[in-house]
Amino acid sequence: MLVILDKLKSSLDIIEQFEATINKPVGHTQAISFVNPYSYLKLRDELNILRGLDGLYTDAISSALTFSMLLGKHIPRTSFDLSSFALYFLERANEEKLKVFLLGAKKEELEKTVAIFKANYPEIEIVGYRDGYFDDDEAVIKQISDSGAEYVLCGMGTPRQDRFAIKLKQTQTGQVKQIYTCGGFLHQTSERLHYYPKWVDKLHLRWLYRAFDDSYVWERLFVHYPKFFFLILGDRLKDQKDIEVNV
Repeated sequence: MLVILDKLKSSLDIIEQFEATINKPVGHTQAISFVNPYSYLKLRDELNILRGLDGLYTDAISSALTFSMLLGKHIPRTSFDLSSFALYFLERANEEKLKVFLLGAKKEELEKTVAIFKANYPEIEIVGYRDGYFDDDEAVIKQISDSGAEYVLCGMGTPRQDRFAIKLKQTQTGQVKQIYTCGGFLHQTSERLHYYPKWVDKLHLRWLYRAFDDSYVWERLFVHYPKFFFLILGDRLKDQKDIEVNV
């Protein structure tokens, strides 16, 4: 099976995986990421990244339905935003006073996000943060390691954030328990805590809301999404043929 599809099918429940790390030592740092029609195109051939991930989930309704159909297993939409897993993560991090490092967005955006988090989740220990625009990965990895962070939220876009997450994971021995890629979450939260209005969440119109808020999303919808549906069907058919040949 294609590595990306195998990861989606075999990944553990994200909440259970998170809970298993709280206030407990872990044997190794876990890198967890999310895929949608756009990022599928970016990650499908990045085998080193995919093999290094400890969990892969899909954060779009369209890809969740597509993957569920192709894999014969329910693949739910799971996203690192406040309409999904991020809400649970932040609430539990606040309850348990977890040490979190934030990485991504522009400097002024990230500072606003940090202020919003501190106002709404005052017990989270934000041990460090920095914007996502840098060239020296090693210096940032050292900054994260020196901060004593247990959890890292990494929002720098695919595949940059995924590559960095794996690179950071490879330098750790368990002090950083989990690294979550989070796309535009840190950028979006700089505007307000709940980026999506309730009615948008209820109607599953997050894609349309983002398209009007961020113009580049239109290209993803009309260029990259159709390409995804074409490629994923081809990838799955090829995968099935390879399985039949090797039987």
